[in-house]
Amino acid sequence: MSVAQSHFGLQFLEAYSSNNFVQGHSMTIVEEFHQSRPYGLTSKETQCLEWCKEGKTNWEIGEILSISEKTVEFHLGNAMRKLGAGNRISAVIAGIKCGLIGL
Repeated sequence: MSVAQSHFGLQFLEAYSSNNFVQGHSMTIVEEFHQSRPYGLTSKETQCLEWCKEGKTNWEIGEILSISEKTVEFHLGNAMRKLGAGNRISAVIAGIKCGLIGL
């Protein structure tokens, strides 16, 4: 899913959650979405961060997850952007601090 598609999806959820059908629930659909995916990280982005924490290279992570090295770079880049990190190490530290990945 592209960033534009993801953004459109969130806009749709926000508009839908303000609809009368959803009002009265203790949590909106958008809140449930953000709670289920902290910081908006996908499972692949989180997995890549976990392996990055273990000191694995992009190539090694790709072999472990059965994806290409470029795909690992893509997922780690997204995770870095979402966590506001300038590099992989900062992203791992931010992930640990936020409770997204364990020590």
